[in-house]
Amino acid sequence: MYPGMMPGMGGYPMGGMPMGAPMGAPMGMPMGPQSFNLWALQPIQGSWMSMNAQCIYQMPQAIRNTWWFPLLNTISMDQYQRVYMWFMGVDRDRSGTLEINELMQGQFPGGIRLSPRTALRMMRIFDTDFNGHISFYEFMAMYKFLEMSFNLFVFNDRNRSGTMEPHEIQPALQQMGFFIQPRTAMLLHRLFAIGMAVCDVNCWVAICAFAAQCRSAYQMLFMNPYYGAMKPFNPVEFGKFLDIVASLLE
Repeated sequence: MYPGMMPGMGGYPMGGMPMGAPMGAPMGMPMGPQSFNLWALQPIQGSWMSMNAQCIYQMPQAIRNTWWFPLLNTISMDQYQRVYMWFMGVDRDRSGTLEINELMQGQFPGGIRLSPRTALRMMRIFDTDFNGHISFYEFMAMYKFLEMSFNLFVFNDRNRSGTMEPHEIQPALQQMGFFIQPRTAMLLHRLFAIGMAVCDVNCWVAICAFAAQCRSAYQMLFMNPYYGAMKPFNPVEFGKFLDIVASLLE
């Protein structure tokens, strides 16, 4: 049961998806560089959340407290409808949630396919209650994150080769808000390129997923009152944290 589900049943929003949603609509052209910074996202006009304000209050507090919550406010009503249809198509067991095997079977913006390791990272970023399932709200944010990653990849693929050079990885990550050292960028390329001299879109998504997972870990450690006084998020300080974590993988 999808449209019209009762509140609290499965991972779908109350009332389901509005009827008449288009299928297979284009994802849109890449955004300008100012739109890629994860820490400076602004709500778009006509977002699905602005048209369904009650959804905010229905969301679990754990979702509203995440660093990626602003991603949900950058989704238009039209995109909400398309993502909902995509979600239903991938949720083969009709559980109202997605499991890791279903994430790997899905095709994301730009033809992205999630490897087992990248899919696991996505689960650890967006599965807020750590139950091994992705609800629809969590999935929407994950989908938007992947779309932004793909659009940024296209924006930096100047020669339209379908790849980025290793030296282009650091400035691209900085556009996203990850201020890492050049050595860290080269290390991440070496770890995720699987022997390739260049970085293709799936390598890029794996790098972005690693950086985002570090952001989630950073939030748990340094923005959690359990571990001491909470501090405002500082992207530069987080970049240093990301450099250290990446160095442990070498």
